[in-house]
Amino acid sequence: MEFGNRNEKWKYEKDGLEIFKDLKDLAQKEFKEIDPGDVERLKWAGIYAQRPRDGHFLVRVKLPSGQVTAAQAKVLAELAEEYGKGEIQITIRQAVQIHNITLKDALDILPRLEAVGLSSVEACGDVPRTILGNPLAGIDAEELLDTRPIVEEVFRFFLGNPEFSNLPRKLKISISANPHDAGFARINDLAFVPAKLDGEAGFHAYIGGGLSAEPYLAKKLPFFIHPENVLKVAQAAATLFRDEGYREKRTHCRLKFLVDDLGIETVAAKIEAQTGELPRGGEEVTKGWNYGRFYGVHDQKQAGLVYVGLHLPNGHVQAKDLAHFAELAETFGQGRLRTTNSQNLILTDIPAEKAEELTADEIFTRYPLAPGFFTGYASSCTGNAYCNFAPIETKYRLQKLALAMEDEFPAIGLPLRINLTGCSHACAQPQLADIGLTGGRAKVGNEIVPVYTLQLGGHLGPHAAFAKKVEGKIPDNQLEACVRALIQHYLNLREAGESFHQVIARTDISVWQNLVNPYKAS
Repeated sequence: MEFGNRNEKWKYEKDGLEIFKDLKDLAQKEFKEIDPGDVERLKWAGIYAQRPRDGHFLVRVKLPSGQVTAAQAKVLAELAEEYGKGEIQITIRQAVQIHNITLKDALDILPRLEAVGLSSVEACGDVPRTILGNPLAGIDAEELLDTRPIVEEVFRFFLGNPEFSNLPRKLKISISANPHDAGFARINDLAFVPAKLDGEAGFHAYIGGGLSAEPYLAKKLPFFIHPENVLKVAQAAATLFRDEGYREKRTHCRLKFLVDDLGIETVAAKIEAQTGELPRGGEEVTKGWNYGRFYGVHDQKQAGLVYVGLHLPNGHVQAKDLAHFAELAETFGQGRLRTTNSQNLILTDIPAEKAEELTADEIFTRYPLAPGFFTGYASSCTGNAYCNFAPIETKYRLQKLALAMEDEFPAIGLPLRINLTGCSHACAQPQLADIGLTGGRAKVGNEIVPVYTLQLGGHLGPHAAFAKKVEGKIPDNQLEACVRALIQHYLNLREAGESFHQVIARTDISVWQNLVNPYKAS
């Protein structure tokens, strides 16, 4: 049989879910002895080979819509302390990653996760990934409806389901009823957003979004989707992707390419052929985009309760600190926390009268409730610390850049989002940033150094648009000066309350290209 790529051959030989039967035997082998097909299949267990490829892995744990209990958080902290060098990473899909584990470690880790209701099953691989959603689901004063039972239904349906364990590539689903696009709808393969029809709450849906080297904004389906039909639509979209998605060139196997080629009318007809007739119309409920940030103390829709949103620098939290946050959630609240797709953390269900005592805890000096307008809105990928694709370090480089800009522009008054991703896979979403940086390495003079390409003015929410590309590569030693010049020009041009992306939208990109040119590598 002919296969378009080696991943398809591996999946044909053995389904990814079969890896759980092999895990004990694989754990006894040296990494170099493990068949490459099995290294790939380990992703179906949520286990991903990290850099350097020497037998160390990350384990990714699904947290649908970011929900995690204090008891679960304590187990995650224990596992990270025992096996992950005491550190935990929050991902841009609200999941949790523990790095530096071995397969022998995984034999202990996976059962301990399962014992507290957590799962790494299909956290990676060509499968439906964890469900992204509103981290305030159920407590959100602005949400159209509580999406927690819907997220749980969709999550449980796909989890370990052999009918959908061999997709052409990953399938990313977002479900949110928050009007501020908390689920980043337009960059997901399938996204449900709040809508109303004749006074009834439900959803509109978008399909075929994604980033990487060829970004696509998802296209709107014509349906009004009642809450009880969300799973039907999700199942239909996954079936369409499974049965008709491309399986040749690996970089062309995402759902976005199929949707673009078929057209949204054909895609809608194919979905409706599976679901039965769906109503049309309705009004989408949207406001401005909040970037997935929920900082500070805010009222919940439950009278007398507040939630507390805090910033995790670089999306990292020390295991002992996560355990402490879990203790705080139990002491002051009902033992509930949430992760966000901006790689931050929320403590929920805090009685309003206890908020001041809670936030006086020393830990909030290190994980602030009101971070700076640069540091609190920057995002980066893992970088070359662990990733096999990124040629540069990202997290600490971005932190240094953001701190420098905060020193330079203390009175900026509005968030300015700088995203740094380590390669063309765009895991840090540079296409959505005010200033998006994609790192690489190139020869400048007689030395190979980190360099960056730029994109400007990306945003989601109403009138979503990807950032505009600026030509040229900026050497590392010119990066801060270049970014400083861009921000200063923004401040010179902006009108009251105007964001960076709004200024970019109303000016010609050549203006910004001219600003960048003096800093480019020759």
